Amino acid sequence: MSFPKQGAKTFVYSLAFLIGAGLCFANGAACSSNTSSAESGQVGHKVSQSEQSTSDNYTQLAKNNKAQKAVKKSEAASKEDNDEQFNKQVITLATWNLENFFDTVDDPYNDDVLTEAEYGDKLTRVSSVLQEVNADIVGIEEIENAQVISDLSKRSGYPYYVLIPGNDRIRGINVGVLSKVPVRNAVSHIQDRFTQKDGKRSSVFSRDCLEVHFKHKSNFTLLVNHFKSKRGGAKTDAKRIAQSNRVKEIARSLSSYPVAICGDLNDTPDAKTLRPLLSCNFLTDVLGHLPEVERRSFFNTRYQSALDYILVNNKLKPAVVPGSAKVCADIPEIEKASDHRPVKVVMDLSKIK
Repeated sequence: MSFPKQGAKTFVYSLAFLIGAGLCFANGAACSSNTSSAESGQVGHKVSQSEQSTSDNYTQLAKNNKAQKAVKKSEAASKEDNDEQFNKQVITLATWNLENFFDTVDDPYNDDVLTEAEYGDKLTRVSSVLQEVNADIVGIEEIENAQVISDLSKRSGYPYYVLIPGNDRIRGINVGVLSKVPVRNAVSHIQDRFTQKDGKRSSVFSRDCLEVHFKHKSNFTLLVNHFKSKRGGAKTDAKRIAQSNRVKEIARSLSSYPVAICGDLNDTPDAKTLRPLLSCNFLTDVLGHLPEVERRSFFNTRYQSALDYILVNNKLKPAVVPGSAKVCADIPEIEKASDHRPVKVVMDLSKIK
């Protein structure tokens, strides 16, 4: 099976490259790498074993101890374990902004550091919600790094995760994926650029548009996003418009695949900034049929708003189980885990033609 070619500045990570992160495991914990270059991940470049072990701060796909044993077992004697996930028909997809899930280490890219107690409490609360949501694949926003998502994957029961650090040098937050379905490969769009009104070229994404292809017979593909916030007022609109247009272009290039777009898009369904996505003829907002009050996913002391989305392309649309899309606002004590509520949808992938 071939995957669509991306632009020259797009980084592609093969499954072998992702599993290279596993080479840095010690007693099931992900070890950090000091390498900062991702040039080896460019399109058409075959990543060597040495590059795998030194590039995993850009891409991490981890398995906890139990999952590592399961993978080894499936390779040796239990092919049906992989076949079960490969052939699984009904899959639940969710997306959730975790609200500032930082680690306990101070670094130059953000001022947010949790104490050990705060970190443990955050990990417990977020894991509890994830277990309640019980999705097969979760797009994650506002998570700091691979160590945090590794801890979260172990605690919440997800054997696979993907995280590629983006360009957010202000807050130091990223997007990622937790999955029970094996990952085939991941593509980063952190190098994508657009031209501003003043003629200057700028990064489209501060947090990556993370493109993940899964090892599933449907070739299901997910784009995880966290758009520019509205902090700063109307002058931030241009960035979100550029992000919407670029995600639309990426989704269009993947039209032969069943594709979902998820994440915190940081604007409401009626906003002009999201019009490129919400008004195009090949994408459908799975929450679009709900009354406005039922699709609110962001809650704080001042207001509530619909900021979190799952969109599906025309290839995937027949798989959406009617009535399954919802905002998970009724989970006990969820407000103590995040100021966002998870959004989820159930898909019957056997319906894809």
